Order: sequence, then C-alpha cells, then structure tokens
Amino acid sequence: MTVPLFVYGTLMRGERAHVLLGRAQYLGLARTAPSFELADFGAYPALVRGGSVAVHGELYEPDPETLASLDLYEGCPDLFRREPIALDGGAPCEAYLMLAGQALGCPRIDSGDWRTRRG
Repeated sequence: MTVPLFVYGTLMRGERAHVLLGRAQYLGLARTAPSFELADFGAYPALVRGGSVAVHGELYEPDPETLASLDLYEGCPDLFRREPIALDGGAPCEAYLMLAGQALGCPRIDSGDWRTRRG
C-alpha cells in the first residue's frame, strides 16, 4: 500500500509534468501544515522544511511503478528527497523536498501557491 503523495508544482493538473501522474488516483486539493518554504527556481518550485508557510497543492495515490518514475523525474534522492510530511490538519503523506542549503539564494513564494507566483 502506498502513502498519498503531495505535489505542489510542475506535477499538478494543468502543469507541464502532470502527465507523469497519469496512472495515479487524484485524491483532491491539499495544503501542508504551515512549516515550510516554497523556493522558486524559475522552471520549478522546491518545498523546503523550516518555514512558516502552508503550501498549496494536490494529493495523489500513485502505484509503485508511477512512484518509481516520479523518483527518477525528481532526481531522488540527489536533488529532491521523498519524505513524510504532515498536511494541514495532521494527515500524513509524502512529498518531494529539497534540503534548505540547496535552495539558498532562491526567491521564496510567500503565498505557498506555485500557480500564483507571478501574480
């Protein structure tokens, strides 16, 4: 049994990499607990522990093959690491996180919403 996966950037519906979630079951909109930062790398965001932002995204239930493909796409575990996190309200899931040191100097998306970053 897989743990739900929280996505917050290019994997969300309508974004360029969403096709990689094609076999995953969509569970709905979600938001993290307010304990993160969302770094803006231009072409993609990165979830970083240690802030005070609740990040907006979507929740999926991927099968093992889809999860393995997503790990490759996300450069896991070198660029991103898939780790357990808590959603707002305490529900557990996993998400791709970047170590804070890898995101130094990148602007932050204070709204926590990748889709409104340019607004």
